[in-house]
Amino acid sequence: MAKIDKYDIVETIASGAMGSVYKALHPQFKRYVAIKEIRTDLASSPEIQQRFEREAELLAQVPPHPNIVMVRDALVWQGKLYLVMDYIEGGTLRDIIGQNGIEPARASEILSQILSGLDAIHQRGIVHRDVKPSNILIDREATAYISDFGIAEAEGRPISSNPMATVRYAAPELIDPSLGRGGEQRQIDIYATGMMAYEMLLGDNRFHEEFYEVYNGPREHEAARWLDWHTNLGRGARNLNDIAPEIPNQLAEVIECMMSKDVSQRYRSAGQAGQDLASWLTGLTGAGDSRGRRPEPPREDATIPLDRARGAKSPPTRPAAQPPSYSPAPPPRRNAEIPHAPPPPRAPAPKWVWWAAGSAVFFIGALLLLFILLRPSPGFMLEIVGAPTGSNVFIDKTRYGISKADGVITVAGLKPGPRHVLVSHEGYTEFNEMQTGRDGDIKRVIVQMAASETKTDLPSEIDYQGKMVLIPAGEFIMGDDNHEANERPAHKVPLPDYYIDKFEVTNARYKAFCDASHRPPPSNPHWDEQYFNSNPDSPVVGVDWNDATAYATWAGKRLPTEPEWEKAASWDPSSKSKRQWPWGNSPDSSRIVLGSDHSTAAGQQPGGASAYGVMEMAGNVAEWVNAFYQPYPGNLTPDPNFGTTNRVVRGGHFKSSSIEDVRTTARVYYPPQFEAVEKKRRAWLTGFRCAVSADDPKLLESIRARAATR
Repeated sequence: MAKIDKYDIVETIASGAMGSVYKALHPQFKRYVAIKEIRTDLASSPEIQQRFEREAELLAQVPPHPNIVMVRDALVWQGKLYLVMDYIEGGTLRDIIGQNGIEPARASEILSQILSGLDAIHQRGIVHRDVKPSNILIDREATAYISDFGIAEAEGRPISSNPMATVRYAAPELIDPSLGRGGEQRQIDIYATGMMAYEMLLGDNRFHEEFYEVYNGPREHEAARWLDWHTNLGRGARNLNDIAPEIPNQLAEVIECMMSKDVSQRYRSAGQAGQDLASWLTGLTGAGDSRGRRPEPPREDATIPLDRARGAKSPPTRPAAQPPSYSPAPPPRRNAEIPHAPPPPRAPAPKWVWWAAGSAVFFIGALLLLFILLRPSPGFMLEIVGAPTGSNVFIDKTRYGISKADGVITVAGLKPGPRHVLVSHEGYTEFNEMQTGRDGDIKRVIVQMAASETKTDLPSEIDYQGKMVLIPAGEFIMGDDNHEANERPAHKVPLPDYYIDKFEVTNARYKAFCDASHRPPPSNPHWDEQYFNSNPDSPVVGVDWNDATAYATWAGKRLPTEPEWEKAASWDPSSKSKRQWPWGNSPDSSRIVLGSDHSTAAGQQPGGASAYGVMEMAGNVAEWVNAFYQPYPGNLTPDPNFGTTNRVVRGGHFKSSSIEDVRTTARVYYPPQFEAVEKKRRAWLTGFRCAVSADDPKLLESIRARAATR
């Protein structure tokens, strides 16, 4: 009997592009296992070895869970790489979906189990990234198991420029990272699970009908058409209850939310989706059985680099004429002998035959006419360009999504006739226009939106838990193409009116927060053991991101976003230009606290104020902002530290060694919590300031109250 290390091979379960999977017997425990083998020609590849090691490392962190295939061992044997996993007697979800799908009660049970398993791995910071029917095992008791973590990643690890994916289930932000817009990477799995549930309930036949625009065309361009469909935010899948009334609306709405292309409207966690599904599942049980072997997945089920899918794009295809439902009659056979005598005359057909034939012709003609009249219209397409990034696009009061970083959104399948287009963005005037289209038309709409004027009743400076300065609404240029890679590209960002603290939060203000909330005070820095209590006007230090956020909430404010911080520090509204330092474009370290051993009291360096009059936005202490360390839209320089773990810190600090370190566009990152000794040293360099939206109700109430007492 063949062996792999100590395991006896029983049979080959499956074979694929990466290698084979074997059923094997553990000789001591007398228990079956599944062994995943990496192909010999691939095992020597450094990239494959690295992926194998990463998969083994991630799987070691996966918690024991009844809906996850557990990995028991990783080994190298005779120059080959192997993973040893639990053996699941049964088949895959792909095996049981079939042509007609799975009835709702059973499908819901399976979906609930998958969401439970996903929630467990997400809580460990792991994103599967390849959820699909062939990676869901179903045992003979109808229990679902998530398997195959071959392209899984730790959450927060930046998505590569050419990620691996199965195109049918690829989330929009996996294809185009600019569509992430502050979402979480675990939402990639939620989207894929929603697509899989949609397919599970419809079955192959109706699924293909619903995605006719994807499947109607050359097979070699199908992957590219899937990528186009996923990233077209204006084209969503129909509600399942509208397609099949037997699918309960509550279940359909859960899946619709999982499949939302806009991450802000999609479930943030698998646990949330599972909770919404639970009420529908009350009292229901799944049923059925599975088959024993795993077939080789079909071509469209393959996990491939997305560049390979993008490589062959086809022009839009029009619906093809439906083939006849009958086969044409075969040509008459040739007869070698032609009779000399004419055939006897046929008896005339009875009248009922003529009536039946006429009725059939009439009926078929009526059906054809009905088909023509009821045939779905291909509609027309609107290509909306020039909108500020993140603008909301409405067609006839229906929201079709938000514009991409390039200001473009495409809406297809609109019914012919006049359509009202509305584009809105906070801080900008609305864009309204009527567009009329016919079937097959492609209309381009050029959007022009001016920044809204600052509200005339807003004071330029207020006292709201400390002095705050108004930053008027409008567009500014964020980033810099001429310095560090993480500052690129320079891009326009629209912002509404907001207020930002004129000074960094001081020890005195933070002490008031500690006293009111019974929060322990921060540690004192090494240069002054009484710093917190004896320097009330100096900026508080020793606070991590969570401390700063807690203070801001207590004060009725928030941490500024990264664009808000940079606009307040860098933008000159009079010249509508960017400053490299808050005071201008000439380096001058005498204007700020730089190259020192300690910080100084707030407001001591008026020469370093920004164009808006905001103080100490360079030097003194570094400042937390409410942003993960992520690439800007269009950034082409990967940084292994990009992700959703580290938080951005701005403005440099008193120990910064160079004036270049405190430029208004310079970005660094710190972990949100300081734990280790070396990180603790950073805490003594870091403080923060707060911001608040100008339309915040409590802020406006405070402004009105102060105005009334004057």
